[in-house]
Amino acid sequence: MGEKQWIGMALAILGALFWGLSGTSVQYLEGAKHLNVEWLLEVRLLVAGFLTIILAYMQDGMRIFDIFKNKKDFGKLLIFGVLGIALAQYTYFRAIAISGVGVATVLQYVAPTLIIIYLFLRYFKKPSLAETGCVVLAMIGTVCIVSQDGLDMANINGEALLWGLISAASICVYTLQPIELLKKYGTTSIVGFAMFICGVISLAMFQQIDSEAIWDGMTWLGLFAIIILGTVVSFNAYIEGVRRIGAVQGSILSSLEPISAALFGWALLGNEFTFIGIIGMICIIATVFIIAWDRQRQIKREVLEKLNKVEIN
Repeated sequence: MGEKQWIGMALAILGALFWGLSGTSVQYLEGAKHLNVEWLLEVRLLVAGFLTIILAYMQDGMRIFDIFKNKKDFGKLLIFGVLGIALAQYTYFRAIAISGVGVATVLQYVAPTLIIIYLFLRYFKKPSLAETGCVVLAMIGTVCIVSQDGLDMANINGEALLWGLISAASICVYTLQPIELLKKYGTTSIVGFAMFICGVISLAMFQQIDSEAIWDGMTWLGLFAIIILGTVVSFNAYIEGVRRIGAVQGSILSSLEPISAALFGWALLGNEFTFIGIIGMICIIATVFIIAWDRQRQIKREVLEKLNKVEIN
């Protein structure tokens, strides 16, 4: 497997791990520091978006503003920001409020299956046997991990199902939709502008100015984990990883997030980690090795096909 593929996998995994840290930090700040979640969403997206735009400017200068000169591309950016990043987070929070974090997480990780269905209907691209197996393993692993904290399937009512599936569809949007923009303008500027736009929308929607938090060193540390690691680093890493390895495999690797959240919750918050959680970890970690094997197999097949064409000619 080429260096590009290994780097892509590593970036997607890094994004998932920091998302898990972010989720644990949100749980800590909400419970121990009484932080207002709507305020956190606003600040998270505005600050992370602004910092990412600054980083993009340091890399590419005034070229990052080229997208605003193209109405069609700017429209795609709005779709990525509003229907992707913003809607995914809002609907996920709504699903949590109705059915709990376990049910919301399981519904959210229907996304890889939806991506496979979309690619088949749109491009007639069939998933490999390995990809299909990974989707099944990732879903089983996710259910096992969230079950250790109590997964009450009775909480899945019509409204929870609706918000959870919209969240999964939104993940598909921010995984699939920006690929052309990323190739044309680069990852950092696209992610930065999309986040900042989402922050403005969140501010207009929630209008939460007061954090209601207990401010101390741990509060600031939690915000650093959420905004810098869990948003700036994670989103840029994941989107760049998807650009390198593809939407299906990138979305499967994102299922490492529940493992990360469970481990950080165990290490930092004292959450329990049970046998069924370990089984879930094994299922999800197995997908990483299966994806690596599948990518290696595909590359070898492509090389052999090229060699055969050369011999025929």
